[in-house]
Amino acid sequence: MEEEAEAGEGVLDMASVYPALATVSKEVLPRAMSESPMSDPTEPHEGQILPGQTHVSGDQATPSALSLLRPAIMLIVLLGGAIALREVPALHDLLNDTAHLRQGAAGRFWFCLVGTLWCLFGLPRQILCFAAGVAYGLIEGTALATLSTVAGAVLCWAWARWGAHHWARETMARRKRQGKGGVLMRYGERVAGMLDRHPFETIVTLRLLPVGSSLLLNLFAGLSAVALLPFTAATLVGSLPQSIIFVLLGSGAQFGGWGRTLVAVVLFVVSGVMGYRLLKRITRNQQTELS
Repeated sequence: MEEEAEAGEGVLDMASVYPALATVSKEVLPRAMSESPMSDPTEPHEGQILPGQTHVSGDQATPSALSLLRPAIMLIVLLGGAIALREVPALHDLLNDTAHLRQGAAGRFWFCLVGTLWCLFGLPRQILCFAAGVAYGLIEGTALATLSTVAGAVLCWAWARWGAHHWARETMARRKRQGKGGVLMRYGERVAGMLDRHPFETIVTLRLLPVGSSLLLNLFAGLSAVALLPFTAATLVGSLPQSIIFVLLGSGAQFGGWGRTLVAVVLFVVSGVMGYRLLKRITRNQQTELS
């Protein structure tokens, strides 16, 4: 949001308008005066800025209002969907209705549909996995929760790729040339660099960490150059351990009480340690490549 706001302010930056006016008066007008009267008035000439194009002045580029339309739509849909899903009681009632979820293929279909939307808009998938464990047990619950998790993540990746991939990369490059950027910009560049160099390992690592936002990771992957296949495979591998943990907590099929909780805690700790070790290795490799 910080980048979008600052990019919008740049459209009205008068410091970039005056040099453009000087260029028009010194170069474009004399050339137009010297053209033949029979020349095609609809043919664009050098220095002309067509509608929808990015205005360029020196080493700075200002995005047009049209170029901000897709990012705005992307954010509005994601925020609106997340708020709406949190406030719709029918979805929560469906996840809690174990009898309905167990009604053959139709129950499984509704669970996967709701679960995909749940993960698409970044709602806590631990709740989804727990409900899958209660309704279907460890094996089937893990399979359905993983399917919903991967499907929702892929849809979020595709939505971000459509909505703001080019805008994000152009904005980061422009702000880097201008020497602008705060903590969020530096963090975005760091994550983007990790995703560009080691996409599979980075996504698996961030999925394994016990802290972090799955929604932000999906968006970062969509805004970066990560391809669909490595993103899907890494999401499957990285999200599976925590899916098993919370499905296990919800199932209660093999373990009861303390045993179930203890196994889940152990798996949670192991997953976090693995993610932390992988993160340190990727960071060290990135520093070595940049040095």
